[in-house]
Amino acid sequence: MQLNPRQLEAFRKVMLTGSMTLAAELLKISQPAVSRLIRDLEATVSMRLFRREGNRLIPGAEARRLFQEVERFYRGMESVERVAQDLKTARIGTLRIASISALGLGFISEGIRRFSDAHPDVMVSLDVCPSRGVLELIGAGQVDIGYIGFLGIEYPGVDLYPHPNVEAVCVLPRNHPLARKKAVRIQDFQGQSVIMLRPDSPLRMRVELALSAAGVSFDRSVETTFAHSACSMVAAGLGITIADPFTAGQLRDRRVVCRPIVPAIEYTFSMVLPAHQPRSTVVNDFRRAMDALFSSP
Repeated sequence: MQLNPRQLEAFRKVMLTGSMTLAAELLKISQPAVSRLIRDLEATVSMRLFRREGNRLIPGAEARRLFQEVERFYRGMESVERVAQDLKTARIGTLRIASISALGLGFISEGIRRFSDAHPDVMVSLDVCPSRGVLELIGAGQVDIGYIGFLGIEYPGVDLYPHPNVEAVCVLPRNHPLARKKAVRIQDFQGQSVIMLRPDSPLRMRVELALSAAGVSFDRSVETTFAHSACSMVAAGLGITIADPFTAGQLRDRRVVCRPIVPAIEYTFSMVLPAHQPRSTVVNDFRRAMDALFSSP
């Protein structure tokens, strides 16, 4: 089987835009030309990748799986292009970061700001993805430094540096009865509507263990991928949630309040670096900026 790069490029643009028309505009070719490239790709792989529902183009499971590999290939190519551009322009360096959402959607921005103040000529990029995605990017050498939640597994090509555990907090609507308490006890979750993170979230696993050990039953009718989304749902009155302190510390919505949990539910996270590679000055300086941020009150 010989895959055609032009077919893969058309496929990627269609997956990213959800439209052959938009893909054609990005590729600067006609829409029929994009359709032909997709048909040729389907013939090459001997499977149908898309179906149409009205004007919508719906990718099948095979298309989504193929897209994961195609996107990984293009990420690698983009990384090579960045390095080549840096060499051409004599840029001092680049720093590529990948992080779980708990840090990447807010907290880590302050670390980047502090680092960039001291290194204005360094190009910084940030990918926000689940822990396993961070490990894949680090292991493939596509990012320089990453932050993950605890997975309890080893991953090839990666050095892992655990940070001291921090304590999760309960996020509640300001007018919730439990908001009147200085701390929320595990037993207080009995009968509450608790917005949970996705099943593979390390924090969710710890929450369920703590509640199960205490014999607490609760309503889990809503779940979401990101703690930020869970906190937004709390503000909307859909229930309460247990969030990492980094996400909670970024909340600016006056409709919610945060309370400590007794006994504490620990939140674990680690820094990860590519194994068997020298640490650049850029990486070490960013690491120090983040360590100072983690240790600040």
